[in-house]
Amino acid sequence: MNNMNQKGFANIILVVVIVLLVGTVGYFVFVKKSVTPSETQQSNKIESNFQYSEVIKNKIGINGGIMQNAEKSVIVTIPPLKQETEFTLSFKKSNFEVKSGIGSPVTISIYPDINLMDSPTPINIKVKYDAKYNLPVPYLIDEKNKLHVVDIGGLDKENHYLTMYTFHGGDYSWIYAN
Repeated sequence: MNNMNQKGFANIILVVVIVLLVGTVGYFVFVKKSVTPSETQQSNKIESNFQYSEVIKNKIGINGGIMQNAEKSVIVTIPPLKQETEFTLSFKKSNFEVKSGIGSPVTISIYPDINLMDSPTPINIKVKYDAKYNLPVPYLIDEKNKLHVVDIGGLDKENHYLTMYTFHGGDYSWIYAN
């Protein structure tokens, strides 16, 4: 009889282990797979749904001017210029090397690359950033795809806007510091 109790006990233990194993595998297959993609999709919504094909052209002169994309997630304010110049604001997928942090998938292009170093007012680039991250750090991307830090004009953490200041056109993006 003792031997029979041991077999019954062993069978019960085997059933419990199988149930736990099936439950654990089921949890990871169904819960983890369904939660993770939606969390990722929500957190990257701003940048993943970005309209890269959008191109904005505007003549800017002695009164300065503003260029912005349709969803107003990128707003570029150009100070007054000595002569009227046609500017182009466009976007492309980022391809710079990130050594630390997480790179934004969006690169903002402002052309022509005129030098406004003699101006008392910089170009102001206001960008909606991914709310999942705390600290976006803005960069100018040179023709060799190297990054150069630009001045951060402000960080609106409530509405998730980064403002960067520069004195010339070119390609700009940001990296999220951890």
